[in-house]
Parts: sequence; C-alpha cells; structure tokens
Amino acid sequence: MQSSLSEVPTAASVTSDVKTYHCGTLIYTQAGLITLFGFLLWGDFCCIMMQTVIPSILPLKLKALGASNVLIGVLLTSIFPIFGVFISPYLSFKSDYLRTRWGRRIPFFALSIPFVFISIILLAFSDDIAAFLYRYSGLLAMLSPASAAILVIAVFIVSFQFADVLIMSVFQYIFNDTVPVMFIGRFMGLMRIVGGIVGFLYNYFIFKYAESYSKEIFICTAFVYLIGIGMMCLFVKEGKYPPVSEKEKTNSRGWAGFKTYFRETYSCKFYWTKFIYSTTNAMTWAVGPFYIFYYKDLGLSLEYVGKAAAVGSAAAIAAAYFSAIFIDRWHPLRILTYSSVFAVVFSAAGWVWLFVTLSPEVFFWLSMMFGGLVGAFHTTLAALAGMPFDIRLQPKSRYGQFCSAQSILRNGCTIAAGFLVGLFFDSLMWFFHGSSYAYRFIFIWVIFWLIVTAAVIGSLYRQWQALGGDLHFHPPAPWSETGFEEMEQAPYVSTQTRWLNYALVVTRLLMLLSIVYLIPLTYWLWHIGWSFDFKWHLFAIIPVAIVIYAVWSFVECSIRADVARCLAGEQPLDGIPHHGVFFLKACALLLIFFAWIGMTIMAIRGGLQGGVMVFGIGNLITNALVIGAVFVLRRIERGYDPMLNYDGRKEKCAVVAIDKRQSPI
Repeated sequence: MQSSLSEVPTAASVTSDVKTYHCGTLIYTQAGLITLFGFLLWGDFCCIMMQTVIPSILPLKLKALGASNVLIGVLLTSIFPIFGVFISPYLSFKSDYLRTRWGRRIPFFALSIPFVFISIILLAFSDDIAAFLYRYSGLLAMLSPASAAILVIAVFIVSFQFADVLIMSVFQYIFNDTVPVMFIGRFMGLMRIVGGIVGFLYNYFIFKYAESYSKEIFICTAFVYLIGIGMMCLFVKEGKYPPVSEKEKTNSRGWAGFKTYFRETYSCKFYWTKFIYSTTNAMTWAVGPFYIFYYKDLGLSLEYVGKAAAVGSAAAIAAAYFSAIFIDRWHPLRILTYSSVFAVVFSAAGWVWLFVTLSPEVFFWLSMMFGGLVGAFHTTLAALAGMPFDIRLQPKSRYGQFCSAQSILRNGCTIAAGFLVGLFFDSLMWFFHGSSYAYRFIFIWVIFWLIVTAAVIGSLYRQWQALGGDLHFHPPAPWSETGFEEMEQAPYVSTQTRWLNYALVVTRLLMLLSIVYLIPLTYWLWHIGWSFDFKWHLFAIIPVAIVIYAVWSFVECSIRADVARCLAGEQPLDGIPHHGVFFLKACALLLIFFAWIGMTIMAIRGGLQGGVMVFGIGNLITNALVIGAVFVLRRIERGYDPMLNYDGRKEKCAVVAIDKRQSPI
C-alpha cells in the first residue's frame, strides 16, 4: 500500500499520466484506493460478523434458561447504550483532538481488540464456567443451576458490551477520514454488500446450529474479529491532521471541554431535531431481539428463519450496488424522510397475524421470502443513506463530536427502550397466561414509533429546506461568526415529471387491481359456501375499495394539475412529491399486492374462514395509508420550488440561472 499511497497535501490531479484522489493529506492512486477499500471492507466484514453472531444467539441461550423478557431486553438492548452514554461521547470528542503517529482513530481500534476477543471467549465458555462456579462457589450454590448460568452469562454480556462500545464509538469515523468524498456513496454500497455477504453466510449455513453449537460459533467469531481488525490497524493509514491550537486544547479539557461540547452540539434546533429522529428510530427497532420469538410462534423453525434472513441478505448484496447510485442523486435526507413515511404503510399490515395463522411453509414463502425479496432494495436504500445522512448534515470539523452527541440521546432512549419493550411483552404474556401469542403484538410497538419517527424527520426535512435545501444548505455552526460552516454542494436530481408520472400510474394500477381481484374472489367465496366472507366482500370490502380508488383519482389529478401549473411558471396549490422513493415504494407495494393474493388463496385452501376477510381489510387499510403517505409528502414539500426536471449532474451551469427561483413559491 505504501507504494500507491502518499501524504502530499494537494488536490486530486493527474501526474505523470496517473490519476490520483485525495482525502485530506492522503493521496491515492487507483491501486491505493482499491487497497484501502479492501482492508476497510475486510475490517468491516469481521466487525459485522461479530455484531451479527453474538446478538442473534444470546436471546436463545437466555430464553432456554428461563430468563424473563425484561431481563433479555435490558441485557441485549439497554446495556450497550448505558456504556455509550458515558463512554462514546468522551472517546469521540477526544479522537477529534488526538494526534499520534498512527492517526487519531486507529489507536482506539487497537485498544478494543483484546477486550472484545476475551469477552467473546468468555461467552463461549459461559456454560462451563457457570457449572464450575456453581459447584465450588458458595455464593452461586445458593442459586438454582439455571439462575447461576443466567448470572454468569449476564456478567459476560456486560463485559462484551463494554468492549464493543470501545470500537463502535469511533468505528465509522475512519471512513470519513480516509475515503475521498466522491466515493462515499459507492463505499457505503460496498459496505452494504459486505454486510449482505455476512448475513447470507451466517444465516443460511450457521444460524440453524445456534442452539447446539453456540460455543464453537463464538470461538470462531472471536478469532475472525482478532484477525480482521488487527489487519485493518496494520494496513490502513490515516493522514496528517492540522495541529491542535492551544486555545482548542484548553477548550477541550476538563470542565471547559464539557461546556464546549454541550454548547456547540445542543444549541441549535436543527441538530436537536436530527438527534431526536435518531432516538425515535432506535426506539422502533429496540424490539429486534424479540422477532425470533414472533417467528417461532408463527410456527417457523430456526432453519426457516435463518434461510429467510440469508436470502434477504443475498438480495441486499445486489440491491446495494444499485441503491448507492441514488444516495447522492436524491439526497440521503430526502431518501430517509420518504422511506420513514412509507415505512408506516408497509408495517401497518402486521395486525393481520393476530387473526390468521398460515402454515409455516406458506408464511415462509409468501411473506418472508417473496415479501423480503421485494423489500430488500428499499430497506437497503434507507440503510445506505444513514451514514451519508450524518456526513451531509453535520459540520465536518466536528463530525465525531456531533455523532457522539447524537449517540448520547439515542443511547439514553435505547436504555429505557430495552426495559420498556421487555415490560411490554411480559405484560402481554401475563394477559395471555404465558402464551407466546403475545409476540404477535410486536407490530403495535413498531407502528407507534414509526409514526413518531416519520413526524420528526418530516420536521427536519422542512428545516433543511428553509436552510437552503439541495443547492444552498450549509450546516449551522453556532460557534462561527457566519453562523454556518461551508460545505461542498453535491449535484442532485430534482423531481422528474416522467418518473413522477410513472409513480402515479403504478399507484393507480395498485388501486385498480385491488378492486378487480375482488370480483372473482367474491364469486369463489359464494361458490364454496363461505357466506360470512362472501357478505363482507360484497357489501363492505368491494364498496370501500371503490371509494379508495375514487379518492386516489382525485389526489392524482391534483398532483398532475400542480405539475402543469409549475411547468407553466405558476404557483402550485400544494407540494409536488419527489419521484424517487415514491416510485420505488409504489412498485414494491404493487409486487407485494400479489403476495396478498397468494396468501388469500392459501387461506381458502387451508379452510381459514374469516381469514380471507382479514386479508381483504388489510389490503384496504394499506391502500388508504398509501394515499395518506402521499398527502404527507405533499405537505412537507409545500412552499418550495420542486425544480422540475433539473439534473445537477448534467446542468452544472444552470445553478446561476436557477438561484432566482429559490425563494418559496
């Protein structure tokens, strides 16, 4: 790597017919860039492997020993953010000011290696250690064997979480410091591909042995981490950073550093909104450890769950390649905002499983496999936008500081979430007399926090638009005399009328097919004598579907009218949604609609009277929420020029001519 990497503080250029790329003082040839990506991605592979394996097996071990849902939630959801609240901000803040011959991030990676390795090894032998201590420890002898094992595993989980937070506090910062900005989007795509490979290999080939060979899996994971992060520390080289001034040293020490930290990061409404979005998003997925029990109650084996996750990971590998293209074109904030709004639509249908239970094979193929494959591209797109979202909205000079400030709030809420989600399920299990049916109410937790998340990021999007939006946004900087920090503006693609038209047509087709398929279905129900389902479809579901189609037709005509006004230079009556994520979600919903048809057919063949009615109502609610989502998107775009058909990648000279159109319409 040394032959293709140098530390000359100059811009990217072509010297001696060799094109170079720079990131700070680091200068890369193409070979050097490939080498850098290789070692960063290898380190990321090993880190993801560690963070995939351990959390997936520990819930099973704890549940098998009789641990309560509250304890599982606290140990696997709350402990990490507890450490994060106190450790992550300090490490992030100090890493921004650290100057060593090895860089400012690598020393933290090296420090974490022995802690993580030893903690995983202890988890691997936790059963043997617990048995040994139970026999020879007077304290543990007072407990039952299962309680003693839970206590020992809990201690080792805490040690693992402490070790994990050491590296995760600064892990993502190395990408911002070493990868040229022009390759950030593509690098995120490659990272997602790596994550998909890890998920596929682990879930398809290994997860089915999670209960019987956990020790061996943990040991292999520990050594993979040791080798991977060790190689990254040895072969990835950071650049040189400007020396820290005496004033900065003074302001970063002791009480002065504490005041500087909080004054700079928590004094702006824009950042507060961004931080709150991060916390509500974390609250949503604090329920993650309990999904395995939800799937098991639906009759799925670990092999089924593992294979579905593996196929989803494989699909994400392909999706990541294409998703990375759109991150910079549409802006990561817009992608996450639109995705959050549509996430409510996609998740609302979870209530149907309270009333319907399909065979495990049908649920696996139609819901987990077909639905998972359809959603892979869209979930991948939102996942890839996460880090560019931080990079594009936060000041580069204090990137680590703002990331850690965000993590304080996120981790603080996640601490509470771990307890609350466990209490949520324990209360439900008490109500249902210990039945695992309680886990089917998982959608209530998810949908509530998804709605809150969509509301918060919608507010953030409006603030971003007011601060300049795509063309003129610069991160607010309360410490600066100008009030903002200069940021390079990336070219973007605005609403394209052609693709917006496609999105509207696909959505109309979805609404129309939701009526058309009901006609033969209703006849089938009458033919087989299912009078209850037949009457519901004839007198309720079909009429409501027609009303929903009529409402959508009105909304579509309104959008087209506003597009025509805008193209004519007039003021649109409402906002015009961006075509990007809207088009992708419309296509996904259309494809998932066929999964609904498949599940309806299988419900009839399985003799599930009443289940067909539930699926019909679920489809109506989904379609109504689609209209609601479009209404919300129009409201958050209202008052700002949609810049119809503008493509900044091809029209770089058009910015000057467009400046006069930036005031709200």
